[in-house]
Amino acid sequence: MELFSEIHSRYYYIISQVLQAASSRSLTTRDIAAIVSELGFAETSLNLTPALLNTGQNNYRLLINRPSGYSQPVPQNLPPPMLTTLQKRWLKTILADKRFKLFTNGNEYDLYSSLLADIEPLYCPDCLLPVDMANDGDAYDNNEYKYIFATILTAIQASKILLITYESGKGNRLSAYIAPYKLEYSMKDDKFRLIGVRMRQKKLKSLYKLNLARITSVTVMDWNAPTDLARYIQSLRMPQPVEIEITNERNGFERIFTQLSNFERISEYDEQTKTCHMKIYYYEVDEMELLITLLSFGPVIRVLGPADFSKQIIERIVNQKRLFAETANRVSPR
Repeated sequence: MELFSEIHSRYYYIISQVLQAASSRSLTTRDIAAIVSELGFAETSLNLTPALLNTGQNNYRLLINRPSGYSQPVPQNLPPPMLTTLQKRWLKTILADKRFKLFTNGNEYDLYSSLLADIEPLYCPDCLLPVDMANDGDAYDNNEYKYIFATILTAIQASKILLITYESGKGNRLSAYIAPYKLEYSMKDDKFRLIGVRMRQKKLKSLYKLNLARITSVTVMDWNAPTDLARYIQSLRMPQPVEIEITNERNGFERIFTQLSNFERISEYDEQTKTCHMKIYYYEVDEMELLITLLSFGPVIRVLGPADFSKQIIERIVNQKRLFAETANRVSPR
């Protein structure tokens, strides 16, 4: 079985959640079906639920159907976590990633390192040669950067407002109260960004995406972010997603999924045409980045809409051709 099988690894997780729920109370048939439906795939309920309820052809017999409902054979017995050697090697590999330290404190990292001390990683970071990635990624080992990252992460988890000082690439300085929404990682740029909304008089005003490396100071305030922050940000999303058709020429599928890793998207593969149809959801602040990224793929993609976005793509291509022709005329021999 594959280590990270799309189906079976998910089944293990779902079963562990059912067993954990059954360790504290008896479950009804509806309870078990709800857990499977919420955490599984579309077909998971058909395959997994009967096995858990002992009504299928291959019953797991992990639960006993008592008059009070389904429960574990041994009450209050939580399922122990089980990791294979290969999974431990994968965790040791993740532990070596310089970005991983951003999400742990020193004590946690030392604990993980000690638990995996005798485990060999699958590979080391130096074994990988990144392509299609910027060379000026964030300084993850910088102490000031790590402090800013940890402070922002704490504020997001606690739903607290931040007072942030930010310096743009042009040297402009911004000092503002920001309601932090989430941290976003761009694989293309190898940078983290803070997505948040600027506050004025404790009211939500405008959406910002701030590169963490350009944040010079950050302070957690003692007042909470608005409870409707997520709903407000969703309301700012552009009304129509950008729709594109992708061919696998020049390894197009892998490249574009990597380049657009920080965008919300829905993809569907067409077996007949051997193309991938993708819908990309974005905000106004993302538009320029999305335009430039899609243009970089050339004939690998075809922009299907919306009309306003397609028009901008066409205008940029026409201008690029014109500039290329003008440059060629200037350098051509007379």
